[in-house]
Amino acid sequence: MKPTLIYANDPLCGWCYGFHPIMKRLHNRFNDDLNLKVIPGGLATGENAQKIAEGYDYILNALERVEDTTGIEFGKNFKLLAEEGSYYYDSEPSCRIQNVVNELNPDKSLEFAGSLHQAIFVDGDNLNEWETFETLLEGHSVDISKARQLYESDEIKIQTEENFEWCAKNGATAFPTLLLQIGDEIGVMSRGYRPYDILESHLHHLLNNIKKVQD
Repeated sequence: MKPTLIYANDPLCGWCYGFHPIMKRLHNRFNDDLNLKVIPGGLATGENAQKIAEGYDYILNALERVEDTTGIEFGKNFKLLAEEGSYYYDSEPSCRIQNVVNELNPDKSLEFAGSLHQAIFVDGDNLNEWETFETLLEGHSVDISKARQLYESDEIKIQTEENFEWCAKNGATAFPTLLLQIGDEIGVMSRGYRPYDILESHLHHLLNNIKKVQD
């Protein structure tokens, strides 16, 4: 059985937006050797959910750091959204729709995570509204009516909360976090943004060691 690379991220995490191109490269590089699982971790939920204006200074500084470090750019529409200030920054709805896609078409999980980042951080779309999700789902081979039914179900709401708890218990306390599952054992491989070359080398050596043990 192949090990599983678990990508704990959050749709409202700017560092995850900057990390997405690296995650895609890692997936392409190790697709034959690793299963991939995307778990949305709940960056801004409950008491941490707030109007974007309340964290504006922090967000503005973080944007500059992400752009400088990763080379990715935040769109004008997102910057205007942050400046206007009334947008409610709540991860739960977008994490819930990520779990819907994970359930209905897991092969599209990583691609859909990137679409959520694009929607908020480039286009400035509202990730609290079903209408936004419906538009995004159209490009990901997911039955829209089944998706909405699942999105509104208690089942997926409970699963979303359980995922938040799972991330906290398993060391995904900052995003992005990569965890490696081998059998029943799960360990943190990296926490926070890391360049591709470092992660690629680390994974390459880990997989070689695993194969040696199995042989």
